[in-house]
This record gives sequence, structure tokens and C-alpha cells, in this order.
Amino acid sequence: MKRFLLLPSAVALLVIAAGCGGGGGNTEATVAAGRSVSGPGFAFQVPEEWTAKVLPTSAEARQDASVVSVTVSPLVKPYRIALFPRVAKELDRVASAYAARLEGTVTERRTVEVAGRKARQYEIAHGELVDRITFLLRGRRNFQLTCRWQSADGEPSACAQLTASFVFR
Repeated sequence: MKRFLLLPSAVALLVIAAGCGGGGGNTEATVAAGRSVSGPGFAFQVPEEWTAKVLPTSAEARQDASVVSVTVSPLVKPYRIALFPRVAKELDRVASAYAARLEGTVTERRTVEVAGRKARQYEIAHGELVDRITFLLRGRRNFQLTCRWQSADGEPSACAQLTASFVFR
């Protein structure tokens, strides 16, 4: 079986997630009022009081220990929706490897809809933190939405807001 050439990008993005954060949640959630954060090829809403930062390949917003971010990376080959089942299996393996590297556990893995497209989403518990990582592929780009929070604090509403408000530009 020929592997889809996403793995190097996925590994790199999961490593980046260890240092930042970014999104997840229910796409049917009502988008709360907030302000827009725009990055390269995308935009999303965050609560008004969160501090945002935009870089050439990403954008993030944070408040205290909670972070939401979107990072964009290139794919080796163009993505087509027909590839989703193979890509999902590959991402499942990558998420498990990332969790093991953090000495954590993948507590949830699921397919969700973000911006009208199928995406693969993972929750990884490690130490006192939880990362929700959502991979959204489009054309030759992988949009990684990540949300990180302290498990004791509970999931911030910005996680659901990130995936519910995410749009391509």
C-alpha cells in the first residue's frame, strides 16, 4: 500500500504543537462574539480579551495558560477528499507517536467537520495539559488547529470557537 506523503508535515506540526496551541471542538457550536484573527489563508474568532499574535505561517491567541492556534504547512501532494480514509489512518499513527513522545495518551480521536470539510481531531493528555489537535487538509496545505489548556482549568470556550469560526481566505 502506497502511503500518502503527509507524514513528514504531520510530524513536524505535532512537534510544533508541543510549544504552542490551537483548536478543536464542535462545529455546531454558536460562535461567541469576539475578534477576528487572520493568518496566511485563514481567519478565526477568539474572545475579545485574548492576546493574538500573527506570524508568517501561523496565528495564535492566548489567555493565561490557554492557547489556540492555526499553523499552515505544505503537503507533498495535493489532497483530495477521496484520500481521507488513508490520511486518517496515517494521522492516527502520528498522533499516537506524538502522545508517546510527550509521555501522554491519546484520549480521543474522531472525524469532525470544520469549514465544511472533513477533518481529523485528537485530544492528547500529557502531564497537566490537554492538546486538541485538528488536521484540516485543503489542496497543497495542511491547516493544523490546536487548542491547549490546563486540565485542572477545563476546556476554554475558545476551543469550540476556533473550529466553529474557522474560515479559509
